[in-house]
Amino acid sequence: MAKILIAVGGGDSAEGWVEAFETHQPRWDIAIWDPSKPPTGAKYAVVWQPPLELFEHEKELEAIFNLGAGVDALGINRVIPSSMPVYRIEDAGMGVQMAEFALYGILLATQRFLPYEQQQPKKEWRPHGPVLRTEWPVGVMGYGQIGAQVAQAAAQLGYPVAAWARRDRPTKGGVELFAGEDAFHDFLRRSRILINVLPLTDETRGIINANTLGLLQKDGFLINMARGPHVVEADLLAALDDDTLRGALLDVFHDEPLPAESPFWTHPKVHVTPHIAGISLHEECSRQILEKLELLERGQEPSGRVRPDQQY
Repeated sequence: MAKILIAVGGGDSAEGWVEAFETHQPRWDIAIWDPSKPPTGAKYAVVWQPPLELFEHEKELEAIFNLGAGVDALGINRVIPSSMPVYRIEDAGMGVQMAEFALYGILLATQRFLPYEQQQPKKEWRPHGPVLRTEWPVGVMGYGQIGAQVAQAAAQLGYPVAAWARRDRPTKGGVELFAGEDAFHDFLRRSRILINVLPLTDETRGIINANTLGLLQKDGFLINMARGPHVVEADLLAALDDDTLRGALLDVFHDEPLPAESPFWTHPKVHVTPHIAGISLHEECSRQILEKLELLERGQEPSGRVRPDQQY
């Protein structure tokens, strides 16, 4: 069988991925990339946040598989030629995690349980009224496989949910769709909780800015679990400080790990998590990639190929 090269960064373990692949398909020749050694001659590379020198070093690669839905760190069109097939993970267990994360953010936004957390240390028994979900319309930026799961999870709990996507497409579960740039402002104006699951592209970089946040309904809340550079951080901080927003749940940042001096750590309206909203699961991801590899080896085209012009 052809050789697979594993190259992962961001604190991930290459050895763990090798074990997962060998468990599902021991016939493949699997190696861990070592820049100090000669090129391996690998046909396929499985990567996560790899150094760009990998693609200059391994000249015989015929396809690349990214261990995640976002491919913004791969240098497509800069280092990787546009003719090189790049395939992304399609959900593989991340969608349900991100839907769960979104629901956590919605509960933070509505402060559904905050009064009881405050009352418990005082041994105070005092019920509060329920959350009126009609007052908390949810807007999901992005309606791919993951965005659809996020939107439907919120809709199933009775929140009015809309999604914004680049192109028109069918929706499920009562989710309203706003398609294209012309509909973006209307989408924002009907949203109070804004959830971002967009891919990071040249067009979406900085899309969450002062103008975007200013169009949300009063006392809004931001949940960002896509990429840090989607957000103009100074604009977000200003929106929090002037009460345009009541709060934010942030899982991703421009600089990761988040520097100790970042104001997000100590801002009273911000909840920080360390890029854990959707963790790549070894078993599901390795199985999906191996299925795609088998198709390629048989001369068939797998799903999930990234379009270089769109970067997703």
